[in-house]
Amino acid sequence: MLELFFCNVGDGDAILIRERRPDRPDYTVLVDCGRPFLEPAEGSLRKEAICYLKARGIDHIDRIILTHLHIDHIGGTMRILNAIGTDRIDAAYLPPEDAEWITPSFTSVDKTQNGLCHMLNIFLDIVNDAHARGVRTERVRAGNEMLTDRLSVAPILARREILDRQRRVFDALYRGEPVDPDERYRAAKQRNLSSLMLRFTYAGRSVLITGDRYAADWEDEASDPCDVLKVPHHGDPKSMTEALLPKLSPQIAVISCQNDPFAKKDRPNAQIVELLQSRVPQVLCTENKPLPTLAASTHNGIRVTIADDGAIACETE
Repeated sequence: MLELFFCNVGDGDAILIRERRPDRPDYTVLVDCGRPFLEPAEGSLRKEAICYLKARGIDHIDRIILTHLHIDHIGGTMRILNAIGTDRIDAAYLPPEDAEWITPSFTSVDKTQNGLCHMLNIFLDIVNDAHARGVRTERVRAGNEMLTDRLSVAPILARREILDRQRRVFDALYRGEPVDPDERYRAAKQRNLSSLMLRFTYAGRSVLITGDRYAADWEDEASDPCDVLKVPHHGDPKSMTEALLPKLSPQIAVISCQNDPFAKKDRPNAQIVELLQSRVPQVLCTENKPLPTLAASTHNGIRVTIADDGAIACETE
């Protein structure tokens, strides 16, 4: 049996994928690690990813896959390495071997560019800590990979020009080399567009994990349907399009979001939820504010199971 648990980490992503194998140890993948710390909120059950892993008895992770360099996706990684550990960390980008900590500008208050330096430093700490623990780090490449005899993953990489720009800018920043401010700004703003997507397959069923890649950016690339969809970018207005959804045709769509107002963010967006409900039998949020077609809710997470015969079940916890 394959178990998917979409953790309620508030405005962020952490998805536990576990093949339950009665005759041998479970095989466990964690896609993204949420934020490093969450403020308690009245009426919310959100918690850091490490709390869910411990509560579910996870004492080892075979592989952690990080979709892109935003705090709500990689921020909790270090705590998980410290408390549980993993054999391997995969990402679409890895720092060069001679990478050094980046000193942000002391004369600029630009949030985008200083924020990028902050995230690159967090990521470098994660990679260095992983290496110190003997954990492999691998740059993700396209192609289908069998993780077990029944579970496979096929990474879907962002557009080449975006990945190439990201690598050039990030490598130069890590090496202390000069970077054109416009190029640095573009690389910082395109982190969602560079997001890694993952298609897991088990028992003839397909699970599509989309990170934060805006739907309009990949709607022309999509061709294969999926059974379970992790909606991109927390269900905001950029997360889905009318052209893309019929191609995907999922049975279950999960939105990872929070139920209290988030400054300048419309998550989940009411129109996106209505669009999903028009074509998807089950649309679920880890938690959400009241919407015209969806009652307010908060859960510890969404649990989806795929049986060995391909039967799918879904419940909130």
